[in-house]
Amino acid sequence: MHDQPFEQLVTDYEPLLKSCIQKLNLYRDYEEYYQIGMIALWTAYCQFDPEKGAFPAYAQKVVRGHMLMFMKKEQHFSERHLLHDDDTTYRLADHDAEEAFEAVTAPLEEYLHPLSARERLWVLETFVQQKKLGQIATEQGVSPNTVASWRKQALKKLRDRFKPLHREAGADGM
Repeated sequence: MHDQPFEQLVTDYEPLLKSCIQKLNLYRDYEEYYQIGMIALWTAYCQFDPEKGAFPAYAQKVVRGHMLMFMKKEQHFSERHLLHDDDTTYRLADHDAEEAFEAVTAPLEEYLHPLSARERLWVLETFVQQKKLGQIATEQGVSPNTVASWRKQALKKLRDRFKPLHREAGADGM
């Protein structure tokens, strides 16, 4: 195998690299995966033993394996790390963020009027700020069961409040 220069091998096996990328549906970061394929091809070129089989099959396995390992490593990293931009992080303490929060919650006040303060808190934290039940419980210093009871009561009150509207809409539809 080493009688052929690596540059010629790259030219001959470029379709293999592109084929692996296409078969693995790697459309994002194409150049990065192409580079990984080139490194894998170099590895296959250096480690190939002609007594164990044909080079094309070996090269295909090595290239595909390196790409899959990189995909797994990237997925593992993204599962454990949250990437964010400090410019897009909004804090409620900021004056503009408070105004934005008020602009969103003001129209809801009409509907939230029959709810207790805790039930209102659950609605706003859940739907406006996209917080999970456990997160709300931790922030409020109560158990998740307590927040679940706020949710239960809030939903019951809101359903009761909107039942007349639902009946009117159903009567108009018939």
